[in-house]
Parts: sequence; structure tokens; C-alpha cells
Amino acid sequence: MATFYEAVKHKNRMSPVLLKRAEVMAVGVGYADPSKPALGAGIIVYTHKKITSSSLNHLSQTIAKSGTSVPVRFIASGNFKKNASPAKPKAISPTQLYRSRIRPVPGGVSIGKLTATGTAGIVVIKNNQLFILSNNHVLIRDNSTAFSETLQPGPADGGISGRDTIGRAFQFVRLRPNQANFQDSAIAIPTSNGVLNPRYLFSAFQLINVPGHLLSYPVGLPVLKTGRTTGFVRGTVEANNVDVRVNYGALGTLLFRNQSVIVGNNGAAVSLPGDSGSVWLRSSDNFAAALNFAGTTEGGLRSIANPLGVVMSTYGLRIAIPAAGGTFRAGAIKGAAPRGNYAYVRPLTQAQRKRSRAIFVKATK
Repeated sequence: MATFYEAVKHKNRMSPVLLKRAEVMAVGVGYADPSKPALGAGIIVYTHKKITSSSLNHLSQTIAKSGTSVPVRFIASGNFKKNASPAKPKAISPTQLYRSRIRPVPGGVSIGKLTATGTAGIVVIKNNQLFILSNNHVLIRDNSTAFSETLQPGPADGGISGRDTIGRAFQFVRLRPNQANFQDSAIAIPTSNGVLNPRYLFSAFQLINVPGHLLSYPVGLPVLKTGRTTGFVRGTVEANNVDVRVNYGALGTLLFRNQSVIVGNNGAAVSLPGDSGSVWLRSSDNFAAALNFAGTTEGGLRSIANPLGVVMSTYGLRIAIPAAGGTFRAGAIKGAAPRGNYAYVRPLTQAQRKRSRAIFVKATK
């Protein structure tokens, strides 16, 4: 039986080799058998949906030559792609509240820039100023510091510049085509704090308070979220410490490290176009855990997510919570990884943190 430490060590050694192969999309660490966690850890290799038996045999031989005794599990997930929706409006069902115009704006609803629609993941706070947390590719214009207004709902749901403008992009982490990325994140600043509602649109259109965010979380954690497209869904953390290649269209295929893969419960879609920017919560207490930014191209059965502890520390943010007298307070921070437990999301190294610095967006056109 392999430990998670052994699995992470071997994954780090094998991943650069495996990801050079066109049929491999991601490599991470999870349970050797999810139905039997007591059997310990394994390396998970995500491949093309229709991988041939000969390719699978060749992959198995490559892994065997590495000399690892850690179990390896292959999952034919298909490609991973960023999940913002194009700007063209589509018909909206009246029951789909998360795609409609909502004021003040809570987490879990449609948002976007002029050319893309995603999800307003959650309302956050710093120095008594509220912000919306979402993805770079949802809020930022061409991965640059150029001014970008923020619409709610996003343009795919009928949002129009001026009438539906709620603020502008404020800060983001630049996506880098030629090196490892650790997050796809951005925050937008509202025209006033009153435009935002520091709550989260929950199941059955119930607004809840999110008490704070987690620094880390383990493989096997039950989670839930609301996204603009899939609505309210439940999932399970299938793999952590994941190296993954994600299709970003004009930017090319980008490499991300230290990510999580979350699989929908009972075969449910959890990450479709428009769900980018949605935030996963821990099911047991609604603490925010991870920021969704990509999904499988076939069916959206898996979400690729940034560990939220990494994102929040990059900007110095906390979850926003309503307080007395129409004011706001900062949520709690908890859930640090137990020392030596590699089933949990690992913190970034100092060098990795330097490569994930947030930069400001221009305040005017």
C-alpha cells in the first residue's frame, strides 16, 4: 500500500515525461481505489476520451520502466478547456435565477466582460472594500492590464455595457503560455459596495453566508457549488497536486500545477461553459475551498480548480460576511494541511508564489 507522500514524490518525477505525450491531459494523486480508501494512494493519469489500447499499453510500459511501486489509475477524462461562455446571448429559462440580472450581486451568478460570460464566484473583502472573485479569462481583457468593465449578467445572458455594468476589473494574475501557471484568477471592484451582496446563491435559490475559506483540503472531500450554467451541483475531490494541460484557445494550451480535479457525484456535469469562476464549498460547513476554471470538453463531468487558499493569499483577501448596520466583516481562515499529510493540497514554494503575483488593471479606458 502506497502513502500519499510516496505517490506525490513519484508523480512529480513522472509527470514531465507523461505530459509530453499527446494522449495525456493531466497527472495527479488520489486514492488507488476510491471505493476503498484504506488501500492507500495512487497516481491518477487523465487521458483522451478515446485512448487506444496500444497507447494505453505504451503508457503502462513507460510507467513500469520508471520503477515505481505506487499504483497507477487511468481515467479517460477527455481534454480540459477553460469554461467561459461566448458573448452571444441565448434564451434563458425563467427559473434559472443564476443567469438573470440580480441586485445586489451575490456569489454564484452570471458575470462577465464584454466578450465572455462566467460566474461571480464569491464576494470577498480587503480593507473594508468588497470585490468579486472570478477567473482571469472571465474578467480580464486579453490577459492584459487594459481597462475592462464588469457586467452582471454576462453578455451571454443579455448583459449590456452601461445598463448592466457593476464595476471593473481590478487585479489579476497573468496567464503565462510558456511556463507553469498556478491559478486563473481575477477580482473586480464594484461601483460601490452596495452593488454587491456578500452572500452565496445556494440550492433552491437560497442565499447563505459563507463563513470563510480553507487553506487546504484532502482527496475525497465532499464539495458543492453554484455555477451560472450547471446551477447547484455536488462533487468530490478526486485528485490533488495535479499537473494539467488546459486549452485556452488563442493563448494555446497552458500548463497548470498544484491543481485539484473534482468529479461530479452520480455522473453529474459540474463544469460547463459559463461555470468558470464558480467557487466550490466544503459540504459539511460551506467553507470556500476551490476556484473552478476549466472542465472536460465532453460532458463537463470534471472540474479543474485552483486551491482557494493560494488565490486568497495572493490578493490578501478574506470571504466577506454581512455584519450589523449594513456593514461587512472578514470571514475565518482554517483548514491548514496536517503536517506531513500529502493527501492535502500542498502550499506553494516561495519561488512559485513570486510567479503568481497579482497585478493591477488600468482604472480608465
